[in-house]
Amino acid sequence: MNSILEKYKSKSNDVIAQIKQKVNSSDNMKDTLENIREELSSWGKENINLLTSELKEYINKNNPDFIAKNKDKWEMILDKAQALSEYGLYVAPIDLLTNNEDTAKATYVGVASFLSSILLTKIVTKKVHFVASVLTSVASGFVAYYMLETKKGDEKDLIMNYIDDAHEWINTAFENTYKTFQNAL
Repeated sequence: MNSILEKYKSKSNDVIAQIKQKVNSSDNMKDTLENIREELSSWGKENINLLTSELKEYINKNNPDFIAKNKDKWEMILDKAQALSEYGLYVAPIDLLTNNEDTAKATYVGVASFLSSILLTKIVTKKVHFVASVLTSVASGFVAYYMLETKKGDEKDLIMNYIDDAHEWINTAFENTYKTFQNAL
């Protein structure tokens, strides 16, 4: 029975490697990112169902006496396995990684620097230097946008960490399903 679990873990390793390869070869992280969660979640749920069916068949074939003598316990195992196959996999929302607010953040920095520059020039020189404030605002907005853009390289690392976390969740769901059926041996 352990070989069945190991087969599914091996399949998950292969799928994760393919997804990581897709991320590494992608130039457009946004499009790739949108598909990753759904792909991981769908694959995980489908394979948890397959694992459940395979383990159920294994017990039916190799330990029919357990089923005959422990009908209530067997039904409880099947109910728990069914619940695990439906609700036992959680893949975090990909929204945690997306950050579409870079332009808005740069704009806020620019506006804040404009207002602070006007205030500072008014306090220091008793006059408002509008042109200097506008230049300061534009420069700080560009700097903020550039600083936020440089974090985009880190986005690939974040996605890879997300994929690794999802891989752990999938393997944990496999193990939990396996442990449920271990009681029938």
